[in-house]
Amino acid sequence: MNQAPHPPPSIPCFVRVTARQADWVHFEFSIGDPDLCVELTMRPCQYDAFRRQQGAAVLPEASAAELDHERRHWHDSVPR
Repeated sequence: MNQAPHPPPSIPCFVRVTARQADWVHFEFSIGDPDLCVELTMRPCQYDAFRRQQGAAVLPEASAAELDHERRHWHDSVPR
């Protein structure tokens, strides 16, 4: 597998776990702005290695209700 490119050291990276299962970690990964993220799913050992490789700060876990509220707020604020 190819290694992911690293952002420049001056740009902070963040991860926020959104769900954990026995074999999977669901999380959001962001570069620079924690509000702009991608959703990823990895096995726990892959998640730990990815987080260390990216030098990502761990944000507090958000409940499903908090994540739904944030996404609804963003969606409702986009002009149609």
